[in-house]
Amino acid sequence: MKKIILSVLLVTFVTGFSSCKKDKSSEKDILEFWVGDVKYDINGTSITYLYPKASENVWTGWVAMPIAPSKVELSSSASINPPLSEKQDFEAGVTYTVTAEDGSQQTYKVKAEKTTNLD
Repeated sequence: MKKIILSVLLVTFVTGFSSCKKDKSSEKDILEFWVGDVKYDINGTSITYLYPKASENVWTGWVAMPIAPSKVELSSSASINPPLSEKQDFEAGVTYTVTAEDGSQQTYKVKAEKTTNLD
C-alpha cells in the first residue's frame, strides 16, 4: 500500500512541475534609446533625434560620430544586434534587430537628423 501511495505522490509531483512550463516572451521592443546625453524619440520602429541649428553652422545636441549608444532599454529577455558596444554613425542611419525570447524579431531604424525647424 505504501508503494502505491508513494507512486501516486511521485506522479502527481512530476506532472505538476512539467505543466508549469513558462511560455517564452514575444516582447521585442526598444523602450529607450540614448546617444550621449540625447534621448531619441521612438515612433513605432522609427527612432530619431531631430537637432536644430543654434546659430550658423552650430547644431544643438550634435554628437561626433561614430559613437556607441550610451543607454538602451529593451523588453525583458530581449537581445539586440548589432551589439550596443559597437560605434555607429547615427547620421547615416543604423538598423538594429531586436530578438524576443521566443525567437521572433523586430527591426528598428535609428537616425539623427539635422533640421532648421522644430515645431
